[in-house]
Amino acid sequence: MDDRAASPKSAQKPNIVYIVLDQWRGDCLGIADSAHPVMTPHFDQIAYEGAWYSRAYADCPVCMPQRATMLTGFTASQHGFITNNMNGPRSPIAAEHSLPARLTREAGYQTKAIGKTHVWPERARFGFEHISLHPNDYVNFLEDRGYGGFYRGHGLGGNEVYPAVSAVPEHLTHTHWIVDESIHFLSQRDPEHPFMLWMVFEAPHSPFDPPEPFDRMYDDYDIPEAAIGDWVGMDDEPGSLVADRIARKADRVSPQVMERARRRYYGQITHIDYQLGRFFGELKRKGLYDDCVIVITSDHGEHLGDHQLYAKYTYLESAARVPIILRLPPAPGSFNRRVDTPALTADIAPTLLELAGLTPDPAMDGTSLLRLPEERVIYGETQHSVFAANGTLKYIYYFGGGVEQLFDLRNDADDRRNLAGQTEYAAAQAALKRGLTDYLRANARPAVVDGALLVSEYSLDYDALRARNTAAWRGPLRYGQGYD
Repeated sequence: MDDRAASPKSAQKPNIVYIVLDQWRGDCLGIADSAHPVMTPHFDQIAYEGAWYSRAYADCPVCMPQRATMLTGFTASQHGFITNNMNGPRSPIAAEHSLPARLTREAGYQTKAIGKTHVWPERARFGFEHISLHPNDYVNFLEDRGYGGFYRGHGLGGNEVYPAVSAVPEHLTHTHWIVDESIHFLSQRDPEHPFMLWMVFEAPHSPFDPPEPFDRMYDDYDIPEAAIGDWVGMDDEPGSLVADRIARKADRVSPQVMERARRRYYGQITHIDYQLGRFFGELKRKGLYDDCVIVITSDHGEHLGDHQLYAKYTYLESAARVPIILRLPPAPGSFNRRVDTPALTADIAPTLLELAGLTPDPAMDGTSLLRLPEERVIYGETQHSVFAANGTLKYIYYFGGGVEQLFDLRNDADDRRNLAGQTEYAAAQAALKRGLTDYLRANARPAVVDGALLVSEYSLDYDALRARNTAAWRGPLRYGQGYD
């Protein structure tokens, strides 16, 4: 059925499909032409029909803070939520001012979230009219089909990086479930009004456990070796990176295991891409595709063994750089553009508000992707470090010991050579540091003390760090429990 004939109001405002992958590196995208041989034909096609933002970053490469940013357009330095600590203050997403709330209240949208919203408290809607929640609803879905206890049933935890295979068949995976739920929404919605659908996948976040046949899809491919910076293992290597490496046992992951884990990581990405082919096909079958704004991104990347690290939390390219793809309803001159201006995930909310005919809050750090300036400096903050980037150079400051790094983004895509302290880059480094300090001070962040970036003392207790088990958190196995 072609829904457009029955949807006179939907033509007034575009439908919005907002797709988020979890822990998806910016260079693991076919159109990026990187060393990673990842097949993403549907993502690439959306980029060919729209725009790919090649220098996009998460301002705070941590799961929960990024979801706050994605739903508000405010960076972590603005909303103050920079960790995944669920025992801390309530998530800063003010429901009445969130992207879905404004779309519903001011523009008549139906709003639905499906997947890993990963907010606190669980089941909080933060402006969405309805949610189908992963893992809660998905775990109950497995219970109803006789697969109770099979979510991560292989035994690996949510942050373990050893390769695995899905404990359930492909048609019962969380990726397949999210796409099925999204297809169902297309039939359940009110055709008289436009919709915003937020599809939030758990993959390719570890554990790296794609289902068959995606688990073996990359077995015959040449896999790039991990990038190792000239600063790794040096006396001035940031202590927070050393501590993370030891606690996660990343230095004990053999090259053979890392290679197989990379193959499974690629398989998870391709699994999502292929599954989304079903969803895009359903949009076309219903006559909705040409009326849709489609935006695709991730909350952060994945080190994937680079610099002997896994997971995220840093401003190294593998962790902080993400894909952003934006496709608008077809219009002359709007196709196949690569945008190299630095972009942020915070830019997505104001973009969608503008496309819906609403005015973004001028206090947002996020800027509409439709009107990025030619030159831009972006900033970010985590609990261990802060950064600034201008599209040419990237400056990272680590609080522990006040360690500094500077990387040439155009000639060093993997952060292999630290240029901090070199005479020829001194002026540029100082300018980025000064702008970063001013930005943090303007947001009253504790990262600035007496007008200067914070310097903290640290010591590394190697035995205590090695004894920690930070990667084995397993999440719910039965009866719809959430991430807590």
